[in-house]
Amino acid sequence: MSQFSKQLLLWYAQHGRRGLPWQNEKDPYKVWISEIMLQQTQVSTVKDRYLQFVSTFPNVEDLAKAKADEVMGLWAGLGYYTRARNLHACAKVIHEQYQGKFPEDVVSLSQLPGIGRSTAAAISAFCFQKKNSILDANVKRLIGRIHAVEEDFKKKAINEYLWTMAQELLPENARDMPAYTQALMDYGATVCTPRNPKCSTCVFKKECRAYQQDKVEQIPKRIKKTASKEVRSVMLCILVNNQVLFNLRPPSGIWGGLWSFPESSWDDHLEIKSLQLQTLEEFHDLPLSILRKALPKATLLAPRKHVFTHRTLYFQILILKVKHVFDVDKTRFKWVNLSEVQKLGLPTPVNQFIQDYCSVNS
Repeated sequence: MSQFSKQLLLWYAQHGRRGLPWQNEKDPYKVWISEIMLQQTQVSTVKDRYLQFVSTFPNVEDLAKAKADEVMGLWAGLGYYTRARNLHACAKVIHEQYQGKFPEDVVSLSQLPGIGRSTAAAISAFCFQKKNSILDANVKRLIGRIHAVEEDFKKKAINEYLWTMAQELLPENARDMPAYTQALMDYGATVCTPRNPKCSTCVFKKECRAYQQDKVEQIPKRIKKTASKEVRSVMLCILVNNQVLFNLRPPSGIWGGLWSFPESSWDDHLEIKSLQLQTLEEFHDLPLSILRKALPKATLLAPRKHVFTHRTLYFQILILKVKHVFDVDKTRFKWVNLSEVQKLGLPTPVNQFIQDYCSVNS
């Protein structure tokens, strides 16, 4: 056993995290769900959502046979919705092409929708005791600091170097792989943290070149982010008594596959002080004559703000109350009773508005 893996396993036995619902899990389906959910999402957020998800879809067959709306509805609020679409697509492939059983080797796993190299390694290590190292952000940071890698981790050559180092550190005995893999995750999450790492109690401080060179805080190299782009839009909340009209967003892109309000294009320069009739022209898929009749009594709400990773959206909701439900393209629109809205997969700001509206008008 390498000295590194031995030290890490000893640390894990004493100080590793306990009580996470996916810990010590051997079912590749549940390991897969937890790994995907934990990508770019905090553990505290994932814990309850993971339990809810595997309770609703307890196995890969149930997920494969679920409707897209059910999957997206359960994922709503976790963000990065491509993950949910890939989960659904991957479940179908495993159910149809692998008879519901996950392949055990990393190569086959990494060819499935939404499963990258590190996730494939995690599944193979936890469930099949295969000797493949993960390399998530926590592990990159740990190895990068130990080897004082000062260059950008995203560079292809640097990334491959980190993979090589990670593979060399594996324990000799394959049966140690589940504990070792969890220990890597835990160490990066609780000791070798992005900021204010606990170097004084680190079991690797003698070997850590970044610590010896007083460069821990400089690794990983921080790349200056470009300023977040600001965009603006108008959303139409079209109501008939207790029914509201929703529009299915395209499968790719922001909020892909979710139900939202009919919305104008995102504009860098749009400034709305009062909505004019021509503003509605963009909603040509809806009966403009009906909307125009409702416009004089419409309510234009104050702008709301929603921050994405690379842009900030300022949107205004125009509440239009029409007299009757009108026909729509049922592949792209649907009328939903306000009491049933929570069953849909909605973007977080739209869901928040619906909750606010219902609490005021209940």
